[in-house]
Amino acid sequence: MGADEIKKLLVKIKHPDLNKDIISLGMVNDVTVSDNETLVKLRTPTADRKLQINLEAQVRQAVSKQIEGKLKIKFDVDPNLSLDDSNKVPGIKRIIAVGSGKGGVGKSTVTLNLALSLASKGYKVGVMDADIYGPSIGKMIGVNGRVALKVDEDIIHPLEKYGIKIITFAFLVDENQPVVWRGPMLGKAVEQFLFQVSWGELDFLLVDLPPGTGDVQLSLCQLIDLTGAVIVTTPQKVATLDASKAAAMFAQVKVPVLGVVENMSYFIPPDMPDKKYNIFGEGGGQDLASDLKTQLLGKIPHVIDIMQGGESGNPQLLKEPGGVVEKTYKEIADKLEEEIKKWED
Repeated sequence: MGADEIKKLLVKIKHPDLNKDIISLGMVNDVTVSDNETLVKLRTPTADRKLQINLEAQVRQAVSKQIEGKLKIKFDVDPNLSLDDSNKVPGIKRIIAVGSGKGGVGKSTVTLNLALSLASKGYKVGVMDADIYGPSIGKMIGVNGRVALKVDEDIIHPLEKYGIKIITFAFLVDENQPVVWRGPMLGKAVEQFLFQVSWGELDFLLVDLPPGTGDVQLSLCQLIDLTGAVIVTTPQKVATLDASKAAAMFAQVKVPVLGVVENMSYFIPPDMPDKKYNIFGEGGGQDLASDLKTQLLGKIPHVIDIMQGGESGNPQLLKEPGGVVEKTYKEIADKLEEEIKKWED
């Protein structure tokens, strides 16, 4: 086994305090292979024996059985080594959580169509469906049930469709198989979706959250530094009440709310495209945005074609270029870009 193959094994080794591998952290100084010995040189910023012992144990477990001869591990203390302690996923510039507080408001539909709109602007975009109990992104892109995803050395390669990279728990289980998991298992699944998926270089990763403010949301906020959150609601007061709880959860963990999207804002009859009916009331999204001191990113109409697009796996945004749905999502994407720039400046 050559040095490059050894380094591929070392990618699996995580720093015990940082959610990053020792290769990306720059801790692997050199790997040399001779006839009867493999030497792995590691760098640490201090002579912390607890850290060194932990890393040595991980290296031996990962490498020993894969090589011939002895394995020697040497540590060099390099005070100039600066370890990036930010919880970022390598290669991903911005991660945005899409939450709602309650189910049935079209959060997954908003996530997917917003991703498509960002991709149409030239961005590299991914979608992570973190709704473990009720994943729906798969159905919305026309992929139901278990999928033979490519797996390479514990790295999962996401499905690519419509110009975006997608991973959802629906790809890993049979369509009618229930997921009966406790909290710690949910957190582990979120961690794997973030760090064991080969996302590559992305400008945006949109994370479709389950309803509520439970284990998945908290795990996500603890594992990574989110760019921000988008809150999806419908105009009704009961929906905005639950959405405000989701926003309060993000505030508690210091994740900025980038804006509110009001879905199913008004109904457009297919035979009367110039008519608008506020069948679910009106003003809820704007009131919520005002209460949260953020902006209303957009008001998405309720049209039959959106529902049919989600059922058929052919999103309405792609079916009708230049239509009201595409224009609305483009406006939302534009406003979201502007808001992110404010936080990044």
